[in-house]
Amino acid sequence: MRISVLIPVYNGKLFIAEAVDSVLAQECRDWELVISDNGSTDGTCDYLRSLSDPRIRVYEQPVNLGIMGNLNFLLAQAYAPIAKIMGHDDLLLTGALETITRFMEERPDCAVSRCWALGDELRYSKGGALEWEGLLPSRLEPAASVLAFATFGNLVGNICRAACRPRMVLQAGGFDKKFPSAGDYEAWQRVAGIFGIWLQNEELVFERIHELQDSNLRTERNEIDTQVNSILEILAREVDPSLLHVLRRHWTIHVFSHRCSRFARQVFTGRFSLAASVWRNLPLGVSAFSSIAAYPLVKLKLARANATTNYLLDHILKNNKKLPASISQA
Repeated sequence: MRISVLIPVYNGKLFIAEAVDSVLAQECRDWELVISDNGSTDGTCDYLRSLSDPRIRVYEQPVNLGIMGNLNFLLAQAYAPIAKIMGHDDLLLTGALETITRFMEERPDCAVSRCWALGDELRYSKGGALEWEGLLPSRLEPAASVLAFATFGNLVGNICRAACRPRMVLQAGGFDKKFPSAGDYEAWQRVAGIFGIWLQNEELVFERIHELQDSNLRTERNEIDTQVNSILEILAREVDPSLLHVLRRHWTIHVFSHRCSRFARQVFTGRFSLAASVWRNLPLGVSAFSSIAAYPLVKLKLARANATTNYLLDHILKNNKKLPASISQA
């Protein structure tokens, strides 16, 4: 068996069948599909119990493990040396499993890789929302990875973009349940800080965006903010101290100022206590005032907003060890 496809699901009745069908439709046949239901109450389990393909294993958790606990459970159940993680509402595109498996097999040191979702080529191209990330090399060594996660946030993005080696991820500590909303960001930066990360710039998955996404609901409740603040504190301890003054301004502009519109919306709807939590415990002494003051730089897309990004990207590239030609050309 070459690859395990891992799907954590909770109340995914609307979308889980399409996700499973996208796995069954793959040309690569040497896979297993492991699904862990986290206590669904919407009839998801009725569908899962109907699956008869011998390559599919289904687990029904007696108590909800949380998304991070469920991911750790799935990693521990994987039989194959390589795993592709999917959300229950996402899809594999045609040929994705073979492409991902071959990419990982050719890089036996790869603990985690990130592919693109449909539409990402434009987003990572010049003029796209993630054009600066698009300038990163395909391989980031551990030290460069840490600074890249500090500069750009969760490099992997939605978990449907992730492939990994389960044993290496678990060896690094797996997913920390203390970060129930941003545990993937914390885990991937930690894994990459040990093993590095590979960026597979090919569109191989379809990420479904919808109002019922757990991440959207947690963001609106400001739950992710506090956890991101804690992760940034972790990263601040790992990077070169001489860069902290740049990171402080970078995070003010590119992380915290983005919370302004949500803050305003919550104030205008009378949710004052919730709105105040947006600015609680900002790392490196960043203030709410400076974050709000930086908002026009981003909103108006002023060129000087990218000065810190350019500076930090330059340091990422300098910190990245030169790869042997045989690997960099793979």
